[in-house]
Amino acid sequence: MRLSHKIILVTSGIVAVMGLATIVAINGVVKGVVRDSIQQNGIALAQTIAANVADQYLDGNVLAVKNVLENQKDSTHYMVYAYIINRNDGTVVDTFTQGFLKDLVAVDPIQNVRTPMSRLLNMGGDLVRDVGVPLVSGLDSIELHIGLSESTLLVPLTRISWVIMVLTLIGILIGSFAALLLSRLITRPLMKLTRQAVRIGEGNLESEILVESQDEVGNLARSFNTMTHQLKDTIQALQRRNEELSLLSHKLAEREDVLGKLWQKVISAQEEERKRIARELHDETTQSLAAITVGLKTAETVLMSDRGKGMTLLEQIRMMAGQVVKELHNIVYDLRPTILDDLGLIPALRWYGEIRLGAQGVKFDLQVQGINRRFPAEVETTFFRIGQESISNIFRHAQACEVVLTLVLEDDALIMKIADDGYGFDIGEVWQLSEGGVGLGLLGMRERVALLGGTIDINSRLGRGTVVTVKVELLQNGITKGGLQAWI
Repeated sequence: MRLSHKIILVTSGIVAVMGLATIVAINGVVKGVVRDSIQQNGIALAQTIAANVADQYLDGNVLAVKNVLENQKDSTHYMVYAYIINRNDGTVVDTFTQGFLKDLVAVDPIQNVRTPMSRLLNMGGDLVRDVGVPLVSGLDSIELHIGLSESTLLVPLTRISWVIMVLTLIGILIGSFAALLLSRLITRPLMKLTRQAVRIGEGNLESEILVESQDEVGNLARSFNTMTHQLKDTIQALQRRNEELSLLSHKLAEREDVLGKLWQKVISAQEEERKRIARELHDETTQSLAAITVGLKTAETVLMSDRGKGMTLLEQIRMMAGQVVKELHNIVYDLRPTILDDLGLIPALRWYGEIRLGAQGVKFDLQVQGINRRFPAEVETTFFRIGQESISNIFRHAQACEVVLTLVLEDDALIMKIADDGYGFDIGEVWQLSEGGVGLGLLGMRERVALLGGTIDINSRLGRGTVVTVKVELLQNGITKGGLQAWI
């Protein structure tokens, strides 16, 4: 066999084999990376959707839940379906236009499992990654499932494979034609091409082919270099995406940890409040009622013999009953002041500031600008609770002489500023303590504002006092841009 024929056969064989090897290697690597990315992104997306619709689903607002699922499906081009299933009664909220697929229940990946899981399904030739998470942590009977199309995300990989195949065929043709004419001249460049193809197959994308000729072999070498750069950029982009997803997962874990600590604080505060109420009812109200009961029995006996003395005793009992009513009234106000519901945010803040600070000799001044209407209940409750927490902190820690609370409605934004002339504190140190589980009141304030889509700024210096500024933007209908229900 002639040398030119041998070169044609060898060149064609090498280019074809390395092209196929490159396609297989790229498909294997990229598919693995894409699938891992889909699974991680799917779990994060499913948990985000579950957090957004959990309250509405538990409240029975099925239509709103369905709208959220359909909007999420429309905005995520590779989402095939989403549904919520209650295994206790078999009810389903889904986005299927032609009815819920009963076969999906049989392949449910998280049945009797507490942690999110996923499974790859074949739906009419389309590879779909089914991701399932509990709708509410600890409630395994209600599950949220989303289906993400792997076939859609792998379309660019198919195109790359076709490009590589076309380039491989072009390389075979160019190599064969060049070998027929210039077998001796192209032997060395072909060996360079072969070595570079081997390096690409091994995953080394850093080196380039250095060919100065402008013929077909030089073009093929430059095509290999271009392909190498494209593959390198693609892999780097995937790596950056993985890093972003890892960072997002870390942030989600940190947020879950903070929310867990806040939830523990809420439970602890509830228990302490129950103990306080029980103690006050036992020590004061119950004993007063018992005294009233005894007094009424005594008055009944005394009235038979001495009406004047009996009436005096009844008057004392009436005053005692009034004191019991006052004690019960104070307990109810400590739980939730009715003035907030009856008169609104401004009177409630003025009342709380005066009874909390004024009774201790602290000057309290409430200033209002541009407010002539009530706000939605969630907005008023959030601002009152933040004001209550700030005033309580000033009462317990600041040793202030004067406190100024300002409420301003400006450009559809409600702004509250609480300033005191107390001791102040190191804000960085307090946030570190809050992350560690101490001083979670500040974290609670931040989370309350975040639920309304607002911002909170705490500015304090030792010996210079503290200023807490809260800002929440409102829409024309009076609902916050955050769109979420604040904590009551």
